[in-house]
Amino acid sequence: MVAVGDCMSGVRVSDAASAQLAARRPLEAQYGANRIERVVFTRAWYVTGGARDVWEVEGDVTARTGLFGKAVRHFKFQIDPFGNVIGFEG
Repeated sequence: MVAVGDCMSGVRVSDAASAQLAARRPLEAQYGANRIERVVFTRAWYVTGGARDVWEVEGDVTARTGLFGKAVRHFKFQIDPFGNVIGFEG
C-alpha cells in the first residue's frame, strides 16, 4: 500500500497527462506492475481550493487475481502539483 504523501514522480504535475502518470504509480505499487492488465482514466481535472490546489484523477483498473480471474476496481486520486498523492478513494 502507498502511504499518503509519498513522492511518486518527483516532477511537477502541469497537465492531465502528467497527473495520470502520477496516479498510475501508486496503482502499480498496490496491485503489482505485472498484474495490471489495463488502466482506463475516465476523468482528470484541476481543482483550486482555499488550502491547496490539486489534480483529481479517476478511472478503473483491471488487475489479474489468479490464473484466469480478473478484478475491476474504481479509483480516485488527489494529486498535488508536485506529484504527491495526498488523498485516494477506492
